[in-house]
Amino acid sequence: MRRLFLILVACAPGFADTLNTSVTCNGVTYNGTASASCADPNASASASSGNQMVGIYLLSDPGGSSLASASLSGVYELTVFGGSGDGFAAPELSASSEFDGAGADSQAEESLTNSSGGGCSASSFYGGMLETNCTSTSLPFVFGVPETLTLSMDASGFSSADYETYPITGGAGGVGFAFYDVNGNPLPATYTFVPASSTTPTPEPGMFPLLTTIACAALIARKRLRKSFPVC
Repeated sequence: MRRLFLILVACAPGFADTLNTSVTCNGVTYNGTASASCADPNASASASSGNQMVGIYLLSDPGGSSLASASLSGVYELTVFGGSGDGFAAPELSASSEFDGAGADSQAEESLTNSSGGGCSASSFYGGMLETNCTSTSLPFVFGVPETLTLSMDASGFSSADYETYPITGGAGGVGFAFYDVNGNPLPATYTFVPASSTTPTPEPGMFPLLTTIACAALIARKRLRKSFPVC
């Protein structure tokens, strides 16, 4: 039974002035700062700075095809509290994709880097497992000092069908951290992770669940699928 992957991430305050978001549904592109979204009967995509996520959902008419993509990029500041001196942050990133072997696939990537080129990434291509190079020494930090980091997320997919339609999803999102001292011991630290040079928070709603609902409704209305999905 095909599984429908939903990208679930924790909500965080969003800031509009240091982020870029972009989505495309079947050739129509929308750009934004805090968020961007698009939807039609065959494709939906969302990028949200408030949730720090991107996601796509695709469905093709028999004999047709659909394309969708979503991206987010921006400069953030990580500030770690609860100690003194130096330490290391290990980013916790996520991405998921699908592949049905019949003309539909997706891919997703997420990365977090500092100005010196340090950092790490996570990716999933064509239904493959999550791959990441994040380690306990990925990002150095000094307690109480904001560290400038660049966050980037991308998801894209293609779907086509000869006789029966199949949904395809992909996405990346959620940024967490584990902290370690210079000897590799875990630290019980707290932190903030907000867009750089921002002063006015603009919380964003969770966009991807809404778009998933729209896509599910389209599936039901058209009666193309004889399967049921646990979340709509």
